Amino acid sequence: MRISLALAAAALLLLSLVATLRPHRAASTPPALVVGAAEFARQRNAEADASVARVKAQRDAEHARQRRAETVEALVRAKTRLAALEFTRQRNVEIEASVARVQAAREAEFARQRNAEADASVARVAALRAHDVAVQAVAARIAARMDAEFTRQRNAEIDASIARVAAVRAAEFARARNAEIDASIERIRVLRAAAHADRGAEIATARTSGSAP
Repeated sequence: MRISLALAAAALLLLSLVATLRPHRAASTPPALVVGAAEFARQRNAEADASVARVKAQRDAEHARQRRAETVEALVRAKTRLAALEFTRQRNVEIEASVARVQAAREAEFARQRNAEADASVARVAALRAHDVAVQAVAARIAARMDAEFTRQRNAEIDASIARVAAVRAAEFARARNAEIDASIERIRVLRAAAHADRGAEIATARTSGSAP
């Protein structure tokens, strides 16, 4: 409807311009018609200006709305970006905290394992030392027993040697005594034999002397 009115106003404006360009026909055009056409053209122009103003206002309003919408959209995008950045920052903080907790747990587990290994090593060393002490005690007891057995055997050997020496000495003494006894007996026998011979000679001499005249 606005476009048709604008076309009509334009047509009337063209007619009025044509009328002004043809002065030889001006006398034939009634003044009222000219005034009505001018008023109609003015009204049409006013309506056209108002329509243009409304269109411009609508366009300006639409542009302002679009700008506001773009501004709001930009703000939303910025807020979304900020929210994403904040979420990313929080996630990074959580990840770093989780990594720190895992690292602390690993270090604690490593320290616990190292302490357990150290305790086990200390226990093994203590067990080895206790075993060495026990072995040394057993070795000392065995050495003492061996020393006692060696001493006993040595004493037995010494006693046996002494007994053998004593027996040898006793046998030697007995042999010497027997030899002395035998020699004494032989001397006695010889003396007795000599005395007997002397006695026999005396008896024979006496018999010889007694039988002489």
